Amino acid sequence: EPPKGRKGGPAGAHRPRAPAGQKDNRPPDRFQLTFPLRTNYMYAKVKKSLPEMYAFSICMWIKSSASPGMGTPFSYAVPGQANELVLIEWGNNPMEILINDKVAKLPFAINDGKWHHICVTWTTRDGVWEAYQDGTQTGNGENLAPYHPIKPQGVLVLGQEQVR
Repeated sequence: EPPKGRKGGPAGAHRPRAPAGQKDNRPPDRFQLTFPLRTNYMYAKVKKSLPEMYAFSICMWIKSSASPGMGTPFSYAVPGQANELVLIEWGNNPMEILINDKVAKLPFAINDGKWHHICVTWTTRDGVWEAYQDGTQTGNGENLAPYHPIKPQGVLVLGQEQVR
């Protein structure tokens, strides 16, 4: 849930905005899910199945420490393909998005211990993708799994990679 007073926030909710020209990097007042520790057992599985997708946008608030490590904020696996759609951060490498085992490096600067709002959009047409951090486009590309629809009936997990 975005901070109150931001685009997409709860109707009627108000929160003072940052002064003009400054980014508001305060954390949301409350979360639907929190993962206070980096573990291999804290995750959330979404019970609702997804339809076949030809485009998507994934947005989330994320706070990552400066220490290298591995984290998977989002993974979607289907039978026969554990990496149908994955956002992963590992070591000192940039965060990556994987679609059907094809990879694009996402130019996010998030390992500073502060809250950041990140979004990734993708369309099967030409495999065009865009990355946004704190409301600013930070990168884009094409040829990321072009003309490969995201398969339906998979398992969506927040906070952990899936091995099938």
